[in-house]
Amino acid sequence: MSRQIIFGLTARTVVVFSFAAILAMGATIMTGRVFDRLRASQERLTKVEVEELMTSVRLIQQTETLIGLGLMLTHADNHNERRRAIMELNDRQAWIAELTSELTSADQDQRLIEQAADAQRRLSENIQTLSAVVRDRIDARHSEKGPASPDQEEQARRIRQLSMDNRELAGQLSVLMSYFSASKRRQLQNQSEKLIQDIQDHKRNLFILTILLLLSTLGAGLYFKYGVVDRVVKLQRAVDQDEVDPANLTLSGNDEVAQLAYTVNRYVRRIQSQEARMKQINADLAFLAEHDPLTQLANRRHFDIATRQLLQHSRTPLCIAIIDIDHFKRVNDRYGHAVGDLALQHVVRWIQAGLRESDVLARLGGEEFCVAAPMQSIMSACDVFDRIRQRIANEPMPLDHGGSLRLTLSSGLTLIEGLPLPQDADPEQMQHLLNAALRAADEALYTAKHGGRNQVRASSILFNAMKYLSDAPEVMS
Repeated sequence: MSRQIIFGLTARTVVVFSFAAILAMGATIMTGRVFDRLRASQERLTKVEVEELMTSVRLIQQTETLIGLGLMLTHADNHNERRRAIMELNDRQAWIAELTSELTSADQDQRLIEQAADAQRRLSENIQTLSAVVRDRIDARHSEKGPASPDQEEQARRIRQLSMDNRELAGQLSVLMSYFSASKRRQLQNQSEKLIQDIQDHKRNLFILTILLLLSTLGAGLYFKYGVVDRVVKLQRAVDQDEVDPANLTLSGNDEVAQLAYTVNRYVRRIQSQEARMKQINADLAFLAEHDPLTQLANRRHFDIATRQLLQHSRTPLCIAIIDIDHFKRVNDRYGHAVGDLALQHVVRWIQAGLRESDVLARLGGEEFCVAAPMQSIMSACDVFDRIRQRIANEPMPLDHGGSLRLTLSSGLTLIEGLPLPQDADPEQMQHLLNAALRAADEALYTAKHGGRNQVRASSILFNAMKYLSDAPEVMS
């Protein structure tokens, strides 16, 4: 049953990258807004504040010009000079009025601007009055000839007074514009400092966001390094072992990697279970390939291989025996094959009880068995197999329905001497030697059968292994 993933790797990845994306988007949005604010401040400085400052400077210049024109008008010696001065005054006054009207739209220094507007208005009225008086004086001089009349003297006095008032009003306006210009310069300086502070604040905030973004990226990298990559590598190394231990395929956590480890663990356990089953089946098949399924004894193939090894390792002569159950066909015919199978197993147990574990016992087929056992002499071999014969003859096999079945054995023996054979001995020659010994034992068994059964007979032929291999099949009596 698979584990339920509550907050898995996908969700964590989405959270981590969403956090990094939010930081990056926040930094981008904040930078855009700051740039817009800086651009607006820069445009205000260049288009409004600086323009107002320049207007105030031009007003100062024009008012200073008015002072000079007033002096020029006062000291004019003829009507042409007064006319030019009046025309200049009117032009300057119109320009000053226009510049002053531009300043009245400013949203700062309203009190100062109102004072400047009032001074400009009075200056304008004074210039208009002065212009009218000068025009009357000029007209009167054109119409009258001779010395100046008292009215003309009064006009001259009034022109001088208006000129002085004009200079005073122009000076006031110039002072007000100087104050306004100084105020604008302070505003420009303050706004410049504020702009610089805004830039510094944005740099600090952007630096903090960049650090957070780097930390989040580093955190994401460390998370995927230790939370994903290292765990996957651990799982890969555990799977890559020659002998995979399912205990090493368990990872902590509740994400897709842990689920993968859990799935691989189950898969490996199933594979190992199948491998164990296949090994057991192969072992069973290998056992069946070299053993008899009924008696669990070795078959002829296994007997030949094991006996050839004894020929090369035993320092004692090797007895080769063939054992046959007497009248076994009668048992099958009378009691059936099931009882016959039990009889075979009964005989095998007694034969095994009379032999050593190192001796080789095999079933040749039917009721016939063969033995390869190291023995000191043919006489000692006859004693061993005769004891086995006697035990079987004296221990009848009990039957399920009551009664018992008495069985007897007949055995034929021969002996192979001159052991051990060298390790480089030809397997084919050793097999020829073994086949010859089996034929000699079989002939001895045939003699026992014709001699009345239930007996052990030794072959008259004894084999010298070294001579047999070197000289061809030679025997000795």
